[in-house]
Amino acid sequence: MNKAALKRMTKRTEFYIFIVLVVLCIIIHAVSGGKLLVPDKIFTILRALVVDGIFALCCLVVMISGGFDLSFPAVAALSYSLAATICLNNGWCNTNPVIGFVLASVFGLILGMFNGVIIANFKLNTMLVTLGTQTLFTGISMGLLKLKEITSKLPKGFKALGTAKITSYTTTIGSRQVSSDLTVTIFFLIIFCILTSFLLNKTMFGRALYAIGGNEVSAERAGYNVKKIKFILYSVVGAVAGFAGMLRVCLTSQAVPKALVGKEMTIIPAVILGGASIFGGEGSVFGTMCAMTMITVVSNSMLLLGIDSKWQDLFNGLIILIGITVSALQAKRRNG
Repeated sequence: MNKAALKRMTKRTEFYIFIVLVVLCIIIHAVSGGKLLVPDKIFTILRALVVDGIFALCCLVVMISGGFDLSFPAVAALSYSLAATICLNNGWCNTNPVIGFVLASVFGLILGMFNGVIIANFKLNTMLVTLGTQTLFTGISMGLLKLKEITSKLPKGFKALGTAKITSYTTTIGSRQVSSDLTVTIFFLIIFCILTSFLLNKTMFGRALYAIGGNEVSAERAGYNVKKIKFILYSVVGAVAGFAGMLRVCLTSQAVPKALVGKEMTIIPAVILGGASIFGGEGSVFGTMCAMTMITVVSNSMLLLGIDSKWQDLFNGLIILIGITVSALQAKRRNG
């Protein structure tokens, strides 16, 4: 690697996030008595990262475009609750969960289109719009449709996917043996990471997102159809959120309408910490995944370190403040 490439790398937020992640893992592993960097704990962290990682990718592309999406947990929850209810009532997905994923993705697409129409045509603040639709979608789920929790009656096809494993690791705790599985659902996260990276770096649509996030007026003058791009963006994000929500149903073996309330307060800090600017035009898949992994590691290591999980909110708050400060300083430096 030449000096110019090294200099460019060290200027990127992702580089430092990766270094911090590695150092943090080593410290936690040492302090916990060697309990973090072991197969069973790594499998647990990867399992927790699957759904949150896909949600983080949804937030990333929206933030690159200069927007904020607070509604993706409500979109996912309404989509998977509807899909699971329909599958249960019709006796579907007892052997294959594909129909459930298709339904959840379609419902997510429709809800995302609703966001897209409002944001693209009325040029309203995306944070306020998605805050409003978040409340609306939750109200539809809990009030209008009165969707119920599905646990023991969940179609077997969902449970089968959630428990399907690549490999497993058995450890002895006291007098009993505990098995941890590396589930096949990790492949979905890998696929979405590859697709998102390709979209952002190798397509005109990805370049358009960076251009709009950098300066929407300039992007429009350059020939980008901003309305169309924003509509497509929020529609696709809605579909992916619905898909990710159904993955959560498979992994937890339950469809709970309000299970994702507040999830955005974990995901958004990770995306900001990973290098996405709150002003738009910046962000990468690698940085987002590093930051999301860091937050997941901390969250799953608190019991190992004897720290009350309530401190997680303090950690997330600090991450938001740090991320916003870094974004503001970067914007100030770019603008001279």
